Amino acid sequence: MELLRKAENLTEAYVVLDPAHPLEGEWLEHFYAERPEDASITYLIDELLTDPGDDDKTLFTGHRGSGKTTELARLEKTLQDTHTIVRFDIEGRLNLGDADYADLLVVMGLEVFKKARTVGVRLDEQKLHDLLFWYTTRVFEESERGKLESELSGELDALFARFNVRLTSDAPYRREIVRAQAKAHLSDLLGRLNVLLDDLQVRSGRRTLVIADGLDKVHDLNQVRDFFFQGFSALAQTCCRVIYTVPLSLYHTDDFQNVRRSFARHFILPNVKTVKQDGTPYREGQEALLQVLNRRLMPGLLTPETAGRLVDLCGGLLKELITLARDAVLRARRLRGEQGPVEPEDVEYVARHMRNTYRSSLTQEQYRELWRIYQGKHFTNSEITRSLLHNLSLLEYDGGDTWWGIHPIVRPLLEERADELCQTT
Repeated sequence: MELLRKAENLTEAYVVLDPAHPLEGEWLEHFYAERPEDASITYLIDELLTDPGDDDKTLFTGHRGSGKTTELARLEKTLQDTHTIVRFDIEGRLNLGDADYADLLVVMGLEVFKKARTVGVRLDEQKLHDLLFWYTTRVFEESERGKLESELSGELDALFARFNVRLTSDAPYRREIVRAQAKAHLSDLLGRLNVLLDDLQVRSGRRTLVIADGLDKVHDLNQVRDFFFQGFSALAQTCCRVIYTVPLSLYHTDDFQNVRRSFARHFILPNVKTVKQDGTPYREGQEALLQVLNRRLMPGLLTPETAGRLVDLCGGLLKELITLARDAVLRARRLRGEQGPVEPEDVEYVARHMRNTYRSSLTQEQYRELWRIYQGKHFTNSEITRSLLHNLSLLEYDGGDTWWGIHPIVRPLLEERADELCQTT
């Protein structure tokens, strides 16, 4: 059920509170709530509009669930009159458990060609053929190649689908063979991709901006670190503007400075603060998060106390806010029917369930580091703190100077262990 208005009952509230549905297209128009200026993407939009470059690269990061995909949809809408925007999520295009930069370069070529068809720019199919031929000789078995050659002159969507299946599900040993071939012939791959990109810019009369979203969803930090540390040179050589999303924890690794220098800029989307570093309320952030709920729900479905508690517990993470609200809606509907309302006790119930996921996964070493920061000690960059940023138990905020806070869902776990943790730190 597609619902493009405020929910009038809890069944409809469940529909519009979908954490898996990014705010883009009509959802962006109907449900977007402005972020505070200090947690906005406005600075990046202004810089991209001002920069005359045709091939500048941007690393874009922030916590998972902080609203990056929604803000990139806003960026796309703002720049669409001056750029051909090719935005895609690598989830579903690549195997997130085994993604590689060479795979991303090929997916980029496919997405560029599809976007050109969507906006009515007819590219030279021979240029796509050259790119796909490069890959078919290294990805597909010989028995498959003849069929692929014939499909190229027919329905391209079938060909794209076949590539996506292979990129997401090929056997690990095959992917290793493919990548060895890809890296040995990387300049040839880049040359063919760049010919396709040049053709798009000439025929459209606009700059091309590729937005490769989803790399921050890779759960293995070592994998995404290798993705960039081994591939940053190739990823920086495409003849178009590109925004690559990356995990926030990557920014705290020792080698990141070497990667950063190969990109024109890097931008961190700050969390929406609900409190200041000294613990006093941050009203602007709280009001912005309340507006996220108000844009989707009619008054009365949440009590004011419930909305406030959701804001307090989400830690400024937009996806966390929506997830907590949706789960609380389910419980309230079960207990009180379609008109609810959702009460604070429903929020506390679902918060306990979310807290249990941390209870079962945090290690003793992670508890000790969280306790140290909870006690007011300075953030110290380490493998442990990077893992805490990655699993969202530790959250980063911008208050002029960066500061870090414990996720509100996690704090009670520290308080439960206070006596034990005091003795070990």
